[in-house]
Amino acid sequence: MEIVAAAPGGPSLEAVLQDYARHYGLGQDAALNLLVEALASRQARALLALEAGRPVGAVVLSRREGEGRIHLLHALAEAPAARDALLERAEEELAGSGELTRLSATLPFSVGEVLEETFSRRGYRSIGRGRMVLSLDTPPAEVAAPAGYRLQPWQDEQISAAAALMQEIHATQDDLALYPELATPSGAEGLLRRCLAGGFGPFDPASSCIALAEGASGPARPLLVGLCLAVWHPGYPGQGFILDLGVSSAHRQRGLGRALVVATARAFAQAGARALGLAVTLSNRPALSLYESLGFRLEERFLVFHRPLLPPTA
Repeated sequence: MEIVAAAPGGPSLEAVLQDYARHYGLGQDAALNLLVEALASRQARALLALEAGRPVGAVVLSRREGEGRIHLLHALAEAPAARDALLERAEEELAGSGELTRLSATLPFSVGEVLEETFSRRGYRSIGRGRMVLSLDTPPAEVAAPAGYRLQPWQDEQISAAAALMQEIHATQDDLALYPELATPSGAEGLLRRCLAGGFGPFDPASSCIALAEGASGPARPLLVGLCLAVWHPGYPGQGFILDLGVSSAHRQRGLGRALVVATARAFAQAGARALGLAVTLSNRPALSLYESLGFRLEERFLVFHRPLLPPTA
């Protein structure tokens, strides 16, 4: 088996993509769009596995922000070994620079289930995630902040406090696997600043909301105890997207999370958004219950495979 880089005038990806779409019940357009998006917007490239000069598998990979990503991995039924060979070669190319901290792949659930054994053999862990969407045709009714708290739009003066809060609320193993930057104060602040700078889509400070405990730090400095950071989704025009939602452990079970989500949803509706989306870890039952109670619907499930390369730095 030979593995080569896809290039104009070389072996075609078409047969592999057609098989990928047929095997997983995806439209051919969906498979092509996945490839085109990765190649165009993430400066990705494709590798092909060839047998007797015929393409029998493909992998699409990219490198961004210290992370190597796999966007597509597929082999024809008669060449299952191509999956392992392609993944190994993709890892070698991605990790060869020594500049990456981890490798990851986010794949539709039906695809991920088939590939789970392949990724596991290479040392990856998997996390089930879901994309949920709330229609804003009829915005949710306003929810007042609990007594002793107030909600307000995002303010840049809260960057340091917000980064510390993000570290606290995302101390679980799954959260740190998804965002290893949160393991250190400097990493958390860097991730937050990347969000504010539009690294995950255009940040909307008016629709992003924070919760302050009044009087907790004296009248001049209310304590930041909750946040809901949101962007305009880069892939779904007219849709807002919650990047992060969390409440400090000492202030939970008081309705702050619900109030934050509703405030963000109403702000996006006022700004003209048709829907509000988010991604959630499927094992996080409290979060799922909250979103379902607010009218969010689970629209898509996917698996995130991740493998660290270097420990986070302080």
